[in-house]
Amino acid sequence: MTPSCPLSTAPTSWTALTPLPRGWSDARVAAVQAIPDTTADDVTTVDVTVLIRLSAPTAQVVDTAAQFAEALRTALDLSDADVDVVVELPRPRAEPEVRILADSRRVLHRGVDVELTRLEFDLLHHLCTHPHQVHRRTSLMSSVWGSTSFVDTRTVDVHVRRIRRKLGEAASLITTVRGVGYRMDSPLAVSVEHDALAV
Repeated sequence: MTPSCPLSTAPTSWTALTPLPRGWSDARVAAVQAIPDTTADDVTTVDVTVLIRLSAPTAQVVDTAAQFAEALRTALDLSDADVDVVVELPRPRAEPEVRILADSRRVLHRGVDVELTRLEFDLLHHLCTHPHQVHRRTSLMSSVWGSTSFVDTRTVDVHVRRIRRKLGEAASLITTVRGVGYRMDSPLAVSVEHDALAV
């Protein structure tokens, strides 16, 4: 049975199903070629985009996509269809520069453990879980130290300096807002993970 074409009364031809490379035994591609009605007075050309989503192990996704595209091009060439096959690979997600493992209370900078004291960890964790917010020193004292009565605001500055020194190249993650407090401006460079992970 020949399916009808929704854009004209002309028939649409279908090529034979084309097998894909090894590992795709259950997949087949039907190459479709629409035959326009050249006798019609009003002919409209429509570009149709078909999105095919592939899932594969990260290490194999490039080869998998290339094999699929080649098989699809072969099927379409056999059908004389005027179709372009374009492969767009997702950009790899950049690894965060700093990882905070909340459950095990560990901080990793590019995979290397950063030794922080309890208050240094709590302060960094608080800043990183509230990015883009300006934190006043008194607010940090209340949230991290639990009190503003017995802590000098300069204590916050001392702890921030120590954290920056220990983070090394990642020290710029914490921005100083002069006369106010601190802010964390690079949330994509930091991941806060709530499950203890073995590294």
